[in-house]
Amino acid sequence: MQPQLEHDHSPVCPSCGGPLIQKSRTRLLGVGLLMILGSTLAWLVPILHIPAIILFLTGLYLLVWASFGRGRWCRNCKMFLPGR
Repeated sequence: MQPQLEHDHSPVCPSCGGPLIQKSRTRLLGVGLLMILGSTLAWLVPILHIPAIILFLTGLYLLVWASFGRGRWCRNCKMFLPGR
């Protein structure tokens, strides 16, 4: 006999009802800022301009996710959701 698991109280997506994952906002902000800083340093080397743009945009995305999405991500919708 397997023990029954209690209902977990993890947040659900208001759009699709799928599970939301929660990431640390502090870590998202830190990694995003480091990526933006790294992209500005990479911009100094001409051969690294394209990777610098990609690094900058990814870092900017992490900052937006941490700020507006409050670190929440829906696995089904593949988007971050604004917190309430």
